[in-house]
Amino acid sequence: MIPVIKRELKEMKEACKAKNINLNIKNMKIILSKLLISLFRRANELDEALLEKGCNLS
Repeated sequence: MIPVIKRELKEMKEACKAKNINLNIKNMKIILSKLLISLFRRANELDEALLEKGCNLS
């Protein structure tokens, strides 16, 4: 998961840079919260895909 997190964070930083948003403490809180939401969404999609294939991890 570490490479996925690094890639997501890099993409968010690049998006902020493209929009001319400074990366101060306040903005980093917003970026990190969006990062967590993105990771939870990705985990949910992965769970659904595994369930469709018949993999039950419970």
